[in-house]
Amino acid sequence: MNYNERFITLYDALKERGEIKTLVELSNILDTNKAGINDIKTGKKKVTLENINSMIISYPFINLRWFITGQGDMFNSDNENISERRLIPFYDAEAEAGTIMMSNMDAVQEPIEWVDAGDWFRDADSAMRVHGDSMFPEYKSGSIIAMREVIDKHLVVYGEDYVIQTTEYRVIKRLQRSDMKGCWLACSVNEDTWEKGVLAGRLIYEPFDVSIDDVIKLFRVLGCVKRTESSRIVSNKRQK
Repeated sequence: MNYNERFITLYDALKERGEIKTLVELSNILDTNKAGINDIKTGKKKVTLENINSMIISYPFINLRWFITGQGDMFNSDNENISERRLIPFYDAEAEAGTIMMSNMDAVQEPIEWVDAGDWFRDADSAMRVHGDSMFPEYKSGSIIAMREVIDKHLVVYGEDYVIQTTEYRVIKRLQRSDMKGCWLACSVNEDTWEKGVLAGRLIYEPFDVSIDDVIKLFRVLGCVKRTESSRIVSNKRQK
């Protein structure tokens, strides 16, 4: 059962409980119209994270874990208000901290699972894994980073870490002011150098300029979670 199917099941259950009487009432909660609700019910439109949050705010007795995973009861059976816990959507994508040509830029629209970060990252809106070593030791390959999307590119804080996404690559870098107009200087923190050959003594991960206009998505890195025993991450399969 996917999000839309659980949404329909939840809607029917709320009607039986008398919590929702009309589609107009539900459309007001979701800040949409009756047509938008019907599109969700018919599968033409997907349930969004905003829709889920609106439902939980309006009906705090809904079991958020059931809504997201399908596990457990639809409604909380005790006094625990699960909606107060912060679950961060974890996307099946990688922020490269190494060779940018390896980045998989397939569209990522739905989270494969949700990360319960407790009170750590209440301002995060997404999470993904790190691949590569250019940002080591700050971010170990395989670690999970929590992020918040930056809408206004003018609000970049130089010296802080960001995930930059263009049509060609997705990388995590420390942004610095560039000498080139309209660009950021994307820097690594790994200071390893080439030991032999014509590149001996030069940085393996050299900084590079990225055109601000080429950046289609920008995320501020809020922190990371990493394993000390293994960097291998095994993800749940996508919902069908």
